[in-house]
Amino acid sequence: MKRHSNRHQLRLISEVSITPMLDLVLVLLFVILLAAPLLKADRLLLPKAAAPAPSVPLVAAPAETMTLSVHRDLSVTLNGAMLARADLPASLKHAAQRRPDLGIEVRIHRDLPVQHLVDTMQVLDKAGIRKTAVVTHADEF
Repeated sequence: MKRHSNRHQLRLISEVSITPMLDLVLVLLFVILLAAPLLKADRLLLPKAAAPAPSVPLVAAPAETMTLSVHRDLSVTLNGAMLARADLPASLKHAAQRRPDLGIEVRIHRDLPVQHLVDTMQVLDKAGIRKTAVVTHADEF
């Protein structure tokens, strides 16, 4: 004879637990809050100055200065002469060797990402130029 037990009978679940769903929602919210700053555009625009502040030189002014311009189309000019970007490090190194007290004024278009300025400053550093100034501009010149 076969016995019937209540253990093997299926029970109807009439309540749904929302705890796992709340855990999932909180984890998704946490991930979104952490990832949101990383999804922003990689462009960092420099702030606009109201008026140029009077500058007080902290070190002696360089004996001679040159102007390095980076235009909106990423073309580069050194003292008004157009250069290929690949020729820039050699030209700067040559100029720094001829005049050790050389100062460079970097004029960069303000709509370019800051990374282009950082790359240009690294090229200047590798060329041995330590006296620099940075100016942003809105118009092509």
